[in-house]
Amino acid sequence: MQAELAGALIAELQRLFNEQLLPELQQRVEAIIERELPSRVEAIIERELPSRVEAIVGPRPRPLGLSVQAGSGGSGVTADEIIACIEMVLGRTPDLSLVEYHLELGFADRFALGEYMIGTQEFRNRYFQKIPGRGTADRPVPVFLGDRVLAVTHRGNPIYLIPLDVDLTPSIVVHGQWESHVERTIFGSLQPGNTVIDLGANVGYHTLAMAGAVGPGGQVHAFEANPEVMRLLKATMFINGMGWVRLYENAALDRPGTITLASMPGHFGSGHVLIEGAPRSDYGQGYSTRVEVPAVTLDAALGNSVGPVDLIHMDIEGSEPLALRGAQALIDRSPKIKIVTEWALYMMSARADVRQYVDWLTDRHFRFWLIGAGPKLSSVDPSGVLTLPHCDLFMSRDEPPTRI
Repeated sequence: MQAELAGALIAELQRLFNEQLLPELQQRVEAIIERELPSRVEAIIERELPSRVEAIVGPRPRPLGLSVQAGSGGSGVTADEIIACIEMVLGRTPDLSLVEYHLELGFADRFALGEYMIGTQEFRNRYFQKIPGRGTADRPVPVFLGDRVLAVTHRGNPIYLIPLDVDLTPSIVVHGQWESHVERTIFGSLQPGNTVIDLGANVGYHTLAMAGAVGPGGQVHAFEANPEVMRLLKATMFINGMGWVRLYENAALDRPGTITLASMPGHFGSGHVLIEGAPRSDYGQGYSTRVEVPAVTLDAALGNSVGPVDLIHMDIEGSEPLALRGAQALIDRSPKIKIVTEWALYMMSARADVRQYVDWLTDRHFRFWLIGAGPKLSSVDPSGVLTLPHCDLFMSRDEPPTRI
């Protein structure tokens, strides 16, 4: 009898431990790891890694006769930083004269030095080589450059990516593509010389496709409100030499002002506008990265300097109805305009009355097509778009081009 009671007691204690104590213990351990591990690892790396590397490979050779802090040209970088940059980016150790030459150029800081180095022809010659043995052997292997990754799209355009991003970066690094169904629709809707607008340009993947389609005789107006992302977008357009792309560090809405842009760490495509008086536009503490950014209307930003627009692409996390409201004059003077847009009812309804938005579009004679994975667009009636799941739509007053 005592043995049976003891067994039952042990079983009950084990059940309590598994169901109550163990989950709580796991949560506490995970909290400690999340709170303390990164700083401890960083401290260990900073304290021990340089000496361990030097013990294995020996000290890095420095050109003879060169002081670490030399810089007669008033440079904001040291000789050691120039040596390290050339070794990492160009794959060789520079001689004394080359280091002194770069010191004389007077770079403001290491970022300016890095921008200069990756813009050299030597870097391009070294980097843009076909790497055999990969599934996409016609694209160079991406290169990690510290604060960014340099990759190449399937169209052959170099593009700077955010290393910690878990949305666009993995897809472009591995496949050279992002949202191929959207890209196909955009590219098939454009001709050389067209004028296009890209809202929520991010690091510029679709912007590059637009610029390639319209060519130097066309215009691309790309809006990206996130200043951290805009830094890479500017660099991407520069390295591609696309002078017909104009960039705007603004949110496009229905009124000008200063707004809060919220995003989730690691998800650089999740940036969305918080609307005053619309609590559902705030998705909670998970979207903890917040920054104040300027907002403009397209009618004010582009004014009469832009003629009829041929296409607008929008991926702005639910602010699409507000952006088009701020572009009413532009849309009304663009009879052939086509719109390629993300369609997320739960995000749009947090910022606007979606039924009124659809009525506003149909009043302007727009029709709707669903952009699917296949080669054809599927027509959707106005009432049908109010029940669609998260998707992408093509909107136009005319039938879609046959080449889509």
